[in-house]
Amino acid sequence: MKMFVAVLMILFAGDSIALSMGDAINIAGRQRMLSQRITQSFILTGIQPEHVHYQTQLKRCISEFQENLDKLETLEAAKSIRTDLSEVKQLWIEFKPIAEGAVSKDSAAVLYKKSAPLLSAAHAYVGKLEKLAGHASAELVNVSGRQRMLSQRIAKNYLAYYWNIDDKSLENLYSDLAEYELMLNYLKSSTLNTEEISRKILKTEGNLKFATKGFDGNLSLEGRRLIFVVTGTTDIMLRNMDEITKLYAKLLDSQQLAAN
Repeated sequence: MKMFVAVLMILFAGDSIALSMGDAINIAGRQRMLSQRITQSFILTGIQPEHVHYQTQLKRCISEFQENLDKLETLEAAKSIRTDLSEVKQLWIEFKPIAEGAVSKDSAAVLYKKSAPLLSAAHAYVGKLEKLAGHASAELVNVSGRQRMLSQRIAKNYLAYYWNIDDKSLENLYSDLAEYELMLNYLKSSTLNTEEISRKILKTEGNLKFATKGFDGNLSLEGRRLIFVVTGTTDIMLRNMDEITKLYAKLLDSQQLAAN
């Protein structure tokens, strides 16, 4: 029995060490998304405290961010850019206690502001990983992963507007919608796309059109009904882009394997 446990420990340790570059860019890219989803969940908990699943979602996202950070610290191929990861870690140390603390409009406003530098640092680290990978498909993993973040930042900005915690949240929302559409078209035009990736991008394009329609009217009159529409649609956009990002990550790993 002891020998069996020892073998399992070796296997799991090997999996941790053998984190591929495609996986690393995917995981690091999720940190961008999680910084926005945590903030979104925090605000949702304040707006609708009776919905316990928002609190559960918040705790789950905080836990994943920490786990991802621990995984990335073990990546041997990224030794040269650990300083960039340290910056993410430091900002996370400041961000996490607020995300785990009592929910109020004031604390939500603080978290909203702190989510921006955490996102920027996480994004910078992904860019460094992309350069280390040295393959064209690494950019696709980065860009598609950023789309996951944008879906959650769209929701975060709407909720910040709804709860009146930031004056520029509505302006930021429309800017994110425009960027999401622009970069989706960029991914759509890639010659590296497989048939499966192209199909999933077209599906996400339909979700974007539906989400955009929701913001065409007077947002303040829609009230809580629009919260469900916005968060539901952006979650679908997140899931679609997560699948696409994983497919791009596999494509990158196959290219690196062929090169080696």
